[in-house]
Amino acid sequence: MNSLASTSSSPPASQNDIAKWDPNMAAENAVVDENGVKWIDGMDLPIEGRVFDDVEHYFDRLPANVSTNVNAGVRNMKHHTAGMQFRFYTNSKKLRFKWTPYSSRLAMGHMPSTGVSGIDIYRWNAGKGRWVHVKCFRLPDEAKEDFSFDLDWKYGGPCLVYLPLYNGLRSFSLGIDAPATVEPLPPRASGVEKPVVFYGTSITQGACASRPGMSFVNIVGRDLDVPVVNLGFAGNGWMELEMSEHLARIDASCYVLDCLWNMGSANADNRPGRNVEENYDPFIRNLRAKRPGVPIVMAGQCNVRNGAPNAKEQFVRALYDRLVAEGWDNLIFLPGPGMFADDSEGTVDGCHPNDYGMVALAKAYGAAVAEALAAKGNDTNNN
Repeated sequence: MNSLASTSSSPPASQNDIAKWDPNMAAENAVVDENGVKWIDGMDLPIEGRVFDDVEHYFDRLPANVSTNVNAGVRNMKHHTAGMQFRFYTNSKKLRFKWTPYSSRLAMGHMPSTGVSGIDIYRWNAGKGRWVHVKCFRLPDEAKEDFSFDLDWKYGGPCLVYLPLYNGLRSFSLGIDAPATVEPLPPRASGVEKPVVFYGTSITQGACASRPGMSFVNIVGRDLDVPVVNLGFAGNGWMELEMSEHLARIDASCYVLDCLWNMGSANADNRPGRNVEENYDPFIRNLRAKRPGVPIVMAGQCNVRNGAPNAKEQFVRALYDRLVAEGWDNLIFLPGPGMFADDSEGTVDGCHPNDYGMVALAKAYGAAVAEALAAKGNDTNNN
């Protein structure tokens, strides 16, 4: 499903791309420095995963009006750029990257700075018919105000730049050869132009991938050749009703709900205010009412030991069965057991996936999303 035509010249932009990004803006706003490098502001580059314009900072994942009805962790982590990516074609022979991280915390105790705060570069390999990894820049041990790295781009052509998973950007600039250009990529061969929206936990956000491209959400995007939006919020995927309103603002091809690690159950791990029995049913009903017909994947709780479903997953499965009995269509249930390979090697701490675990999760979620999109059929881009 993942393919991109080999390009010998600048590819045309789709109407969808043109609506989101004016290719003339990059040229008009570019600045050529004394070394002959043309610098383009990140706000003028073709970007995916950024879906709100009414934000505090350009690279935020949620709008500025997120209220206290949504927990403080979400309001803080909306500044993280998980899932955002620049996708463009360039004929430059060298690429330069400059960015200022939002936070001086570059790494976490169980996740390296390359995943937390790094940018990750892929190129399109026409011979292999897929995106292949090129470089994730190694960050210094101590925080710096700005980062700057150069990369030989002998390949030319399509480029994919993933942004940090657990940090944000205060600024970003791409430097190219002065005579070169940057243009958006052509429409995807998959035909899916609306994003698959993932809402969930720290695992959804990307913990603990070694680099942004290894987040299971980003892997699913590459494997299925679909745009993605990452609304994972570490420790704070509580399914507050307001969050369903924010999700419903996104014109999505599919929604994936993956919050169980952060929620409780009145029958077991009781967490008043964020129990599945309190929040899940009104959340999913409001989302479906606002976006009728858009497929929804209801995910169980992954477990590296693939144990039996817990009380939370049992509730969600029973809710899924009830909704189907009510006549809901385009609804997929993804069981937690079986998401990981059956060898207990998939996490760094028994919970958060390492890269090996992320690949396993990407297979499970990718299959569920593919099923949801197939069930929706050709109506995916028309509703």
